[in-house]
Amino acid sequence: MAADNPFWVFSLAVYRKPGVAEACLRLQDGAGADVNLLLYFCWLATVRDAALADAEVRKAVDATEAWRAHVVRPLREVRRWMKGGAAGFPPESAESLRTAVKRVELESERLQQDLLFRMTGPCREARAGAETRGRAEENIARYFKLIGVPPAAPIARDCRLIVEAAIAE
Repeated sequence: MAADNPFWVFSLAVYRKPGVAEACLRLQDGAGADVNLLLYFCWLATVRDAALADAEVRKAVDATEAWRAHVVRPLREVRRWMKGGAAGFPPESAESLRTAVKRVELESERLQQDLLFRMTGPCREARAGAETRGRAEENIARYFKLIGVPPAAPIARDCRLIVEAAIAE
């Protein structure tokens, strides 16, 4: 289904842009943000004519939270724990298993994005521009408000970088 999911294709392209991966990881680790949702809210800004309502943001968060908590996060924790060697194993001896866990983690994120894509509803052709950028910023601001993260300067800077990469004209 990955090839049929324009949101997944969009996310991969945005994530590869300079500085985006690092900004996403800072927001994930420092602010507890779900990177898939950040990218989703940017993508929606490109394919919808209006910013999301609070209820729509909540719906996306609620629809994915159990999957994130019970699948994505635990896989990430295992992969990160194995990075420096696992329980006395030299890093090189556990690396093939760590690589396999990384593949499964990525697949779990793709499945989360498939769920989000299926609940999206009708979309238009993707657009860029100042209005689209404003919608993405508004969507993300609603998300951070919902998860109780104040708009501190480092968070705003990383969000701006992601939005700029996502809404490149």
